[in-house]
Amino acid sequence: MNNSAGKSTAVIVALGLVLVFSLLSRAEAAQNLRYATWDPPHHEWIKFGVDRWIKSVGEVTEGRVKVRKLAKGLGAPPAYHDFIKKGAIDVAHIIPAYTPGRFQLHKIAEFPFLSHSAKARTVAYWRVYAKHFANAGEAQGMKLLNVGVHGPGLIHNTKRPVLKMSDLKGLKLRVSGDNISELAKSMGATPIFASILKVHNMLSKGVADGVFLTYEGIKNFKLGKLVKFTTEPPGGLYATVFQMYMNEKVWDGISKRDQKLIESVSGEFGAQYIGDAWELADKNGIKHMKEMGIQMTPMPEPFVAKAKELWKPIQAKWMAKAKEKGVDGEAALAMMKAEIAKVEAGK
Repeated sequence: MNNSAGKSTAVIVALGLVLVFSLLSRAEAAQNLRYATWDPPHHEWIKFGVDRWIKSVGEVTEGRVKVRKLAKGLGAPPAYHDFIKKGAIDVAHIIPAYTPGRFQLHKIAEFPFLSHSAKARTVAYWRVYAKHFANAGEAQGMKLLNVGVHGPGLIHNTKRPVLKMSDLKGLKLRVSGDNISELAKSMGATPIFASILKVHNMLSKGVADGVFLTYEGIKNFKLGKLVKFTTEPPGGLYATVFQMYMNEKVWDGISKRDQKLIESVSGEFGAQYIGDAWELADKNGIKHMKEMGIQMTPMPEPFVAKAKELWKPIQAKWMAKAKEKGVDGEAALAMMKAEIAKVEAGK
């Protein structure tokens, strides 16, 4: 009788443990997250960057965390910061330059003449972020998972070749952030701030004469029939940073085990393949621009030298703002340049 009772008790305990573990497993498995973007689905950085990350999250967590990309964007690109922070979306990427004043430190990866390689800028920026910016408190309520930096920012226009600084005088050029806006104005152009989604309409209606943009942007946003002339500064006249964030409460709701697994396919690992995606995008963009007959000309050295001089006070402003945030801007910039050189050398 005692043996029978003991066996019954053991069975009940075993069944109870099975039930507990089953419930815990179901709790872990029930996390389905939403990702939103305004970028076109055919864009290389979406297909080979964002989509790869989404797939990787599902694979490494064995389906406990699944990310679903919404079929349509939620609104204008500048609004995505608030969408994430307020929980309207679980995870998405933002362009910090689209919300001037909220972010400052990312601008280091947008400085002119740093590199013609999107991958070098992307990987170097993540490394600098991890060492110098991670604790600066710029993104309250959000968890940074990935970064991307597009390729060299060029001068595209519909009017004339721009081979010297005076050629910019009177040209209305779309800009995407305050760094390039200040530089464009100091060079004699008239900057017009607008998101990329508005550029086609601006150029076709003559609201703008041109745009500061990448090679890939001409192809992916269908500007090839509008742009006639492109000036190519060595290392780019600017770049644009993309940051992928998750709502902090959503992140905190993911198990520690799965957080570590998600981080294993994000961060520097993510920067490598996201950088590759941007490189591919520019390669395809250059091919498209040649096919469209766009006149592409390297920026002459006297033009480069003048632009570098005009950049110095803008960089000094950034250094002062970095200091206000407790960041050694000079050390961060030195590291940015050193890491770019490493990545370009295959390290």
